[in-house]
Amino acid sequence: MIAIFFALSQEIACLKSKVNILKKIRHAHATFYQSEFCGFPLTLVQMGIGKNVSDIIQHLLKCFRIQLMVSSGFAGSINPAVGVGDLVIGKHVLYSSQEELKGEIQIDSTLSCDATIMDLAIKLCGNDAFKSHCGDILTVNKIIRQSSVKKHVGNQTSAIAVDMESFAIAERAHAMGIPFVVTRAISDGIDEDLEIHENMVTESGNVNISATARHLLNKPHHIPYLNRLRKQTKSATDTLSAFFPNFITQIYNSLLT
Repeated sequence: MIAIFFALSQEIACLKSKVNILKKIRHAHATFYQSEFCGFPLTLVQMGIGKNVSDIIQHLLKCFRIQLMVSSGFAGSINPAVGVGDLVIGKHVLYSSQEELKGEIQIDSTLSCDATIMDLAIKLCGNDAFKSHCGDILTVNKIIRQSSVKKHVGNQTSAIAVDMESFAIAERAHAMGIPFVVTRAISDGIDEDLEIHENMVTESGNVNISATARHLLNKPHHIPYLNRLRKQTKSATDTLSAFFPNFITQIYNSLLT
């Protein structure tokens, strides 16, 4: 069975409407959707933002026989060639625990994505529906809000995109001997600042309506920015929706039994 991990409800929406959900399982702040797609078994996981996924994955493995772990959802670009709505396929996942991403960037650890799965994902992207890139993904502990910091991190590392979850998933997958890959879509470009905060999302990955409303009451000039971000996340969701059906089918037809 393939397990696909998302942090946010907006991200998992790329597949929820396309699959047949058989069972919904809650564990801690995560939700597992036991599903099938074209007769193939699939588990979608909405786990919230950040790296505290070890217990979630351990519980998942007790419930299902997982043959492939996929870290998906949105990512931020840290490379000028990678734009909003583009798909990024991970080659390696880097992790930096550095709180202030200034000066020299320290990489604590690096893990490789499964080469066979990565190559298949690349081959499936030869169409005009979206642009795709293959490269390293950097996982950090905090949202990178400033464009200047994104550019600095991009210049200092081999990564083309940044997220907050992929390394923790990759680490557990490697420990369990399960193939792992990253397939994410860009929701914010390298040239734009991010005017959002972690408390605008609940622990389980849903929009915190009250916190968002308070933020907009205090800073109404951010409304146009949030409207733009909504359109960009829609573009990223559309990319994942276009990519995953063929990816899932080809994985099962060629690699999994």
